Amino acid sequence: MLKLRWIALFLSLLLGACSQHVVLSDDFPEPIISQLPQPVVVYISPELRRYVHRHEPEQGADWTIVFGSSQEKLFKSVFAGMFEEVSLVFEEKAIPDDALVLTPVMRDFQFSTPGMSKSDYYEVWIKYSLKLARGGGEPMLNWAFTAYGREEKSGRSAAGAMREASRRAMRDAAAAIVLNFMKQPAAKKLFSVAPAAKAERT
Repeated sequence: MLKLRWIALFLSLLLGACSQHVVLSDDFPEPIISQLPQPVVVYISPELRRYVHRHEPEQGADWTIVFGSSQEKLFKSVFAGMFEEVSLVFEEKAIPDDALVLTPVMRDFQFSTPGMSKSDYYEVWIKYSLKLARGGGEPMLNWAFTAYGREEKSGRSAAGAMREASRRAMRDAAAAIVLNFMKQPAAKKLFSVAPAAKAERT
């Protein structure tokens, strides 16, 4: 009986060693850029707030990657840097009918470990889309982009390296929004400020 208990304990420890649980950090500073005067509403859906990625291969480690509050903090920070007035809502029914609404959507999450790629890096790819609409109407813009981050395996635990690679991917997403969102024709047209209005504000 005692032998069976030791075997059960050994197997549970072995299983635990093959499982990685990662909770992502929410360290995302606001970008320091010229802000746009239009007020916007950012809709953070329940799916975005509760996103968990699970990877359970037939061989190798199981991974659970919990985004938690990191998505909310990411988009709150990036849009607070871009716009003078930002309101976050967490339910569709709370969206004002006449508001300009930005809705970030997480489309896909993929990762690679050194064991998968035979390299020295943990790598993360996150596919997002960013919708722009008036109130609850049809999107005027649905812009898709992919963010990337990586972290070298040396000096970190597997979970720590994956956390850092994911954080870098999310920071890459923030940079993509700051640099490229206003280049999209619909956004450029909607948020453009007339020269007279610019002069008036200075």
